[in-house]
Amino acid sequence: MKKILSLKKHEYLLLVISFFIAVVLIIFSLKELKSFSIQSAETSLITVNKSSHEALKQWIQFRKNNIKKLGSNDFLVNKTSEILQLPRDSSSLISSPITSELRVFFQPILDTNEDLGVFLISPNYISVFSMRDSNTGSFNLIAKESKSLLDKVLLRGETILVPPIKSDVALESKYTKEKWHTMFLVTPIFQEEKIIAAFAIRLDTQKDFSRILEMGRIGESGESYGFNSQGVIVTNSRIDEKFEGIKEFNLENRLENEIDSIRVGQENKFSLCNGYVLSEIEDYKGENIYEVCVWDDTLNMGVATRIKANEALKGYLFMRKILLLIIVGLFGMGFIMINIIVNARQNEENLLKENKRELEFIVEERTKELKHNIKTKDKFFSILAHDLRSPFSGLLVLLDLLLKNPKSFSEEEKTNMLEEIYNSSAQLFKLLENLLSWSRSQTNEITLNPEKVSIHDLIKVNFDLQLQNAKNKKIKLINEIDDRLNVFADRNTIDTVFRNLISNAIKFTNPGGTVRIKSSPNRKMVKVFVQDNGIGIPKENLKKLFKIEEKISTKGTNNEEGTGIGLALCKEFIELNGGKIYVDSNIEVGTVFIVELPNI
Repeated sequence: MKKILSLKKHEYLLLVISFFIAVVLIIFSLKELKSFSIQSAETSLITVNKSSHEALKQWIQFRKNNIKKLGSNDFLVNKTSEILQLPRDSSSLISSPITSELRVFFQPILDTNEDLGVFLISPNYISVFSMRDSNTGSFNLIAKESKSLLDKVLLRGETILVPPIKSDVALESKYTKEKWHTMFLVTPIFQEEKIIAAFAIRLDTQKDFSRILEMGRIGESGESYGFNSQGVIVTNSRIDEKFEGIKEFNLENRLENEIDSIRVGQENKFSLCNGYVLSEIEDYKGENIYEVCVWDDTLNMGVATRIKANEALKGYLFMRKILLLIIVGLFGMGFIMINIIVNARQNEENLLKENKRELEFIVEERTKELKHNIKTKDKFFSILAHDLRSPFSGLLVLLDLLLKNPKSFSEEEKTNMLEEIYNSSAQLFKLLENLLSWSRSQTNEITLNPEKVSIHDLIKVNFDLQLQNAKNKKIKLINEIDDRLNVFADRNTIDTVFRNLISNAIKFTNPGGTVRIKSSPNRKMVKVFVQDNGIGIPKENLKKLFKIEEKISTKGTNNEEGTGIGLALCKEFIELNGGKIYVDSNIEVGTVFIVELPNI
């Protein structure tokens, strides 16, 4: 204690000021980190929301075009005119031969599109035709919910989407059992340029509608969902599972203690839906949520994307705990430093200088790392956007041609176009599958279960999966791995690695070539060689192969498209298993990928 009291006043003051500055800097850093985390969350939510909204619009426009075309069918127009002449009671309509003819007409259409029903609605809102007897001759459900929507069709000749509403009957499909919510596409039926009825198709909400929005799920809690003009969630929800869908609730029957929070969120939602502005709302559990949304008058609904605030600020909250511990530690360090100053002033000065240099070095290195990661992420997303755009563009062009001029193409041409559509879709699926796997590896969401794995059997399974692709190009697949050779690794991740490597080898091998896989084990590691005699890889591209931020646009020998992230994913998975991957290649000679994995 005498040593502590021997400190001079200016030394005490210096320590107090230093501690105050440290606390201020920590608080300022926390504030900036939180702001950066919120901005990152906002950017991600806006990007996902725009993508989900656009995908939903494209799907709805596609279905609108189909129902417009069907609504102008001569048979349908004539039969609609005839059935409108009948009495509007159920028994007359159900027993009419016209009803039977229409059901025969619509059944294959419903089976093809996997829709749930069809309605013909008279100008006085009566369902004069339905695939169900229970709906025939009754006041139409759409009119019950909103006559104004149906009037857009009957009075103004618009084709509209009716967002999910509470169904009048229990609905079942192979996608979801006993659904209570339903939605419709409605178009006018014209006869001699006069609207005589409305034609409605009952859609399966779970088949396409909800699944499109489910593609907007990010992280553990992030999601995209649809909501109606009352603020009710009309699609599946990860966060509000208790209250998702029309079948569970509306605003009027929520518990009293939940109404206030929901309405606050609703007010925020509709006030900010004219622009992409991040809002913070509170769900029924009292948890804070970050959300962006857009209202679409043409869809009669809004699309929102949200994530729990705790998940969005995970990094910030972790750093806050660390820095708070640092503040507490500074108090203890203060007393220690006083004693050090009294006993060894010079040593303390040297130590402080050394610590300062180390901290500056750490900060500098962390700053460089952060800048590199940001640059890598930006370039990766740019590459990803480009790779997604190309197959989507091809899909849209082909679909546009088929939809606008289906009769102008021969069956062979249509078959070729459908093959192109399938190939583009398969490419998109593979890209998204690899992207998901890579993203999970980056966030440590992948759990490894190392075990004894037979490399020979693993290669055989993947050869079988790629056999058709190889046959198409007359490529021989040769497995020279000893069936007694095993490695100690996670089966799922290394299966993904060899699937990508074998697929690439086939892709870049000329027709009539060979893909050969052999091994070279030693006491600690097993080397597996994936070898082809294909076109080879230029030397300048070899260092770029395993980098997620680099784009190598080489096409296969049959113009096959790549995903752009397969090899980066391979590197991540091999390193997670304690191994290495590298490559050797010569132009027009071939390429060999060498994978090293722990021996059993």
